[in-house]
Amino acid sequence: MRTVGSTLVIVLSALVLLVACGGGRPGYSSASQAADGVTITLERPANITPLQDYEFFVTLTDGSGKPLDGATVFLEQDMPGMPMGSNQPLGEALGNGQYRIRGVFTMDGKWVVKVHAMVGGNEHIASFDQEVNLPK
Repeated sequence: MRTVGSTLVIVLSALVLLVACGGGRPGYSSASQAADGVTITLERPANITPLQDYEFFVTLTDGSGKPLDGATVFLEQDMPGMPMGSNQPLGEALGNGQYRIRGVFTMDGKWVVKVHAMVGGNEHIASFDQEVNLPK
């Protein structure tokens, strides 16, 4: 028979594991790409609909996993199927290699989100596919 204490330990351990796998932000997904020696991780809402304000989080690390602060970071949001000019919101430094960017998508469909990071005078770019769906 399990005690309340051992059950609590199991439940808390499972929660810690879930948070670690999901990037730590409920309702967000995370993807990483290496770009010329810099790893760019983009955390974004799992479900995005048009004309809603969203927060994106970018984390920059060097080849040894050390956070990179002092970068200029922005998103390039583009819809390849309907070229209309790109929205390029600028990131706000949060420290520890993290940057917050506020953005909006103007219509539903397939988008490409490119993260641009200027680090030490060099530009690093990572590209991520983004599906934007109408609300259900």
